[in-house]
Order: sequence, then structure tokens, then C-alpha cells
Amino acid sequence: MNVQFYTEFGHEASAHLLAALGLGPRARRASALDVRVASDHLRYLREFREVDPVQVLSAPIEVGERHLLAYHEIRNPSDGTVAATVRRRIDCDRPWPDAFRARAGKAIVALPDNARPRSVGKLDLPDLTLDDAAGRGLIDIGRSVIAPAECDENGELLPHHQFGRYSDGAPLLWNHLGFDRAAMQNRQEGSVVVEMLNHYRRPLRAGDLVVVMSGLAAFSDKVLTFTHFLFEAETGTLAACAEAVGMKLDQKIRKTMTFTTEDQQRLGERQLRLAA
Repeated sequence: MNVQFYTEFGHEASAHLLAALGLGPRARRASALDVRVASDHLRYLREFREVDPVQVLSAPIEVGERHLLAYHEIRNPSDGTVAATVRRRIDCDRPWPDAFRARAGKAIVALPDNARPRSVGKLDLPDLTLDDAAGRGLIDIGRSVIAPAECDENGELLPHHQFGRYSDGAPLLWNHLGFDRAAMQNRQEGSVVVEMLNHYRRPLRAGDLVVVMSGLAAFSDKVLTFTHFLFEAETGTLAACAEAVGMKLDQKIRKTMTFTTEDQQRLGERQLRLAA
């Protein structure tokens, strides 16, 4: 199952969690509260197959005057394993109602160790414009138009479609880094994402033109840290930016692979310099 669908599970679970705490969509409309997602951190722990059942357990892990940190544990109920975790920050334009904060405070749980950031959150991602992007070494991995079917009830792009655009463009990024995807496939080699952190900066709406610019932020002998910048094309403003941690995978034995000395030399030559 593609990474974008785990984001969708967390997004829908967030709506139900807010409702359980007293702020479902009808209550928010009645209170005229503007509630928005600020960031999503995901760790991908096990694979889901198309036939697997999905269960999401949710709870707040922190509540402030105007923010809530929600935790979603995505499980396979057939064997009880955790397939992915989502830590979502939700912001409100005004202080939360007292009753909501009280309910959230009573429901708080501790964030499990397997949901804590491991390899992301270390980059200072700048608020670039599209005109800046190429000069920082980022490459164009996708251009598209936001379709109405990709948007929520307010006409804004749903989070999992942002993740989908990063995923759709990933083969171009791997090719840019010198990895022939067709040759990899013939050798039964693939790639896997194990962790992502996405920051939502500005909403995108149906009909907007978008460009994804991406690059290699860091690497080791087995791990690549990519960064993605999603722009609204007409104005060049940044809509979202993300860190993604990926690896090469030997599909025959389902094990990560070590990059050769030649690979690492090439990666070093193509590593981004994000600072101005």
C-alpha cells in the first residue's frame, strides 16, 4: 500500500477524534472555529497488503491553548501488529473551548517510542519560492492541476494527495540521483520510505496549478533523506514542504541495501545546499 493512504487513515481518524472530544464538523461550524492541520509525522513500520484489514486507534498526546497533538496508531487487527504511526499537529485560530480542552486533557496518552521522530525534524526547511528552488539544486519531479475530487468540503487539497504527489514523483528523483529504476526493477531492487514529516504552509484549492521540487538533503551508506517542496505555480508560493527517509530494498529477501562507494560519491555530488 502506498504511503499516501496511511495519511488518509490518520486524516479521517483526526476528524473522529475531534468529534469524540466535542468538536466535530457541525460543532466547529457552529462555533466558527478555523481548525487546520499544521504538520504530519509518519513512521512506516510494516507493509499493508490490499486484502489486509485496517484499524486506527487515536488519542491526544498534548493539548495547548490553540493546538492539539493527536496520535494515531494504524494496526492490522488480524495479527495486532502496528503498521504505521501518525503524529499530527492541529491548530485553531482561537483558544479551544474550555469543555474541549478538559476532555482532551483527560484523554491524553503518552507517545510510544515507535512513534517518535527518528531521522526527521533535523532540517531547517526554508520558506522558498518557486523561483528560488532551482538555484538551491532542487529538481522538478511533477506538475499537475488540483482536481475537485482531491479536495475536502472546503475545496482545499486533502493531505494524502500531497503525499501522493511526492510519491508519484519519486522515480524521477531516484533517476536524477543516478539510479536507473528500470534496471533496479530487473534486478528485483526497489525503494521504501520509512518516515516522513510534512509541514502544511498554505492551502491549495481545486484548479490550482502545482509544482513539486525535490532533492537529496542528506545520506549515509544505507539511508537517503529527501526533501520535497510543493508550490502553487502561478504565484510561486510554498504550499507544503516535507522530509522523507528512504532506502534501497532487495525485494527478494526484503532487506535494505548498502550503497556502493561509487553510489555515495555520486550522491555527495548531488546533495542539496539548502542554506542561502
